[in-house]
Amino acid sequence: MAEPRGVLEWNLSDLAETMCLTESDVRLYFTDGRRVSFMLERRIAYEVLNGSLAPSEGAG
Repeated sequence: MAEPRGVLEWNLSDLAETMCLTESDVRLYFTDGRRVSFMLERRIAYEVLNGSLAPSEGAG
């Protein structure tokens, strides 16, 4: 089993500004598991595993 390598942190204000949404809308967006899993999958691949996504994931 893999060992944890760190903690992913999300800054609500920064996300809202970057996504051009209100903080309330960002919070709603991130409570939808389908949406947040898409973003987490990519952050983990790039930031935690220092890798990339499989071509079947639309990244290749």
